[in-house]
Amino acid sequence: MDKFHELARDIELTRDDRLMLGEVAMVLMPRWFFVGIMKRVLDEAGSEAAARIYSGAGWEGAYNWAKVQIRAGLNGREVMEQYLGSMTSRGWGRFEIVELDLERGLGRFRWHNSALALELGQTGKEVCLWGPGAMAGGMQAILEHRGSGLTVKGKEVLCKSAGNEYCEIVVEPE
Repeated sequence: MDKFHELARDIELTRDDRLMLGEVAMVLMPRWFFVGIMKRVLDEAGSEAAARIYSGAGWEGAYNWAKVQIRAGLNGREVMEQYLGSMTSRGWGRFEIVELDLERGLGRFRWHNSALALELGQTGKEVCLWGPGAMAGGMQAILEHRGSGLTVKGKEVLCKSAGNEYCEIVVEPE
């Protein structure tokens, strides 16, 4: 709960009506609204295209967020911890680093009570479409900052919506 209170202290509504979290502009919305958009993309574009769209958007968002944290002085694992802590505090569920090997470009992240999986319920399939890209994007920013030549990709290997206890995302070199 302390992380949430820290986050709340760092949110500011500017004179020009922008909701800012530090130097990052934010939008606050109900999770059903986000999931409704996700469902429309799935219906209109199909599951493969929707997965590419959301994973790519997740990658870009996490990559940019991690770059902000790196500029603020964080390094390596602490960048990922900050990102995941922020996502937890913003209501996406609780994230846990199970494995993070930056030398080899490997990561395993557990996502407890995914807002997407909870909102969609039991679907029998993986539904956390932006998660794999987000974990890979955050790691990619860290790897680049360290001077690594690795390029990583993410994959959801377990999902609460598919009947698992939690969601799990694996990141590995391409």
